[in-house]
Amino acid sequence: MPSLLRALCSIVLLALVPPACAVAQQWPPAGGSQLVQRWDELSPRERDEAMRNYQRHQKLPPERRRAVEENYERWRQFPPQEKERIRGNYQRYRQMTPEERREFDRGYRQWKGGR
Repeated sequence: MPSLLRALCSIVLLALVPPACAVAQQWPPAGGSQLVQRWDELSPRERDEAMRNYQRHQKLPPERRRAVEENYERWRQFPPQEKERIRGNYQRYRQMTPEERREFDRGYRQWKGGR
């Protein structure tokens, strides 16, 4: 999976679902019930997905885990308009045909290589 797609997937998942690592590492939550309410609002499918994400996160090498957490913190600092712009870009990417995605990925690799 191209690194851009992995990054986009991570960002979208982290933006849409409360990070399971935060839920599992702080259970019960130290800051009150806000996190519990958010967790309780998840459907069983979303909870399963969050738990799988957490388990995958825990298996990452420490440096990769730190990088994911730093990316998530950066994401949290983005203004809402920027988050919506990124989500829109991701949705457009997801709607591309496989050939369009390959072309996009190829162009992205060329652009990134030239930086």
